[in-house]
Amino acid sequence: MKHDCTVSHGSFTVWGTGFLYSYEADNKLLNIALPDEEKAIVKIKLDDALVKNPLAYIDTLDKTNQIKALLYSNNATLNLADTLDESRVASLIKTTARISRCAYDLDTRNFERFGSVFCKEFDLKGLKIKKFTSRSEHQKFYLGRIQTRTDNTICVRSCTLSGLMTQMSDKTMNDLIALEIGMRNDASAHKLLSASSKLLTISHVLNKNFIPQHKLSQYHELMGSLRPTQRHKKNTH
Repeated sequence: MKHDCTVSHGSFTVWGTGFLYSYEADNKLLNIALPDEEKAIVKIKLDDALVKNPLAYIDTLDKTNQIKALLYSNNATLNLADTLDESRVASLIKTTARISRCAYDLDTRNFERFGSVFCKEFDLKGLKIKKFTSRSEHQKFYLGRIQTRTDNTICVRSCTLSGLMTQMSDKTMNDLIALEIGMRNDASAHKLLSASSKLLTISHVLNKNFIPQHKLSQYHELMGSLRPTQRHKKNTH
């Protein structure tokens, strides 16, 4: 992102991908506007944890918006504002803001808050993440556990938090949902499907090697190498 200007008392403005992020330090308010428009389409009140490093949160939010833009545009753009009309974009940014907060909590090792928020959103009995470290920091790993209201449980392990989120997403999709459906808990299964999708998005946000710009370039290169008939089939899947 590009710093557009910096003013006193910690306030600043930065250009993101299709959005202008203006942070007002005095009232801890993040204003998100479209380019060349003064009025913000979304205003987000930052809590004390985010105020410690608002630029890091904005960077996370901008990456989340890029990832969602890739999804909604079928890999055609990184600009979320190009995918939907203004009212729907504003609503979607509120969703990406919550996803970004989850990623921020994980990145800052605030596992307790992440688990509490996630359980409340998807009506889970528990979600725990623990970090284990040997004498060498290079041998650290994370354990993750999800428990439903009916006590169906999955446990996963990974060397990175991004990998852990991917593992939790996969196990939720392949194991927990099947168990809940087997117990005729269709409402729970539906929530778990949404939970799996959110975990996967968070894994992409946390993954330093997942760069949306590279993903977009790779897709365009692939499409350019296909014959017209192949390109049509690719776009319809």
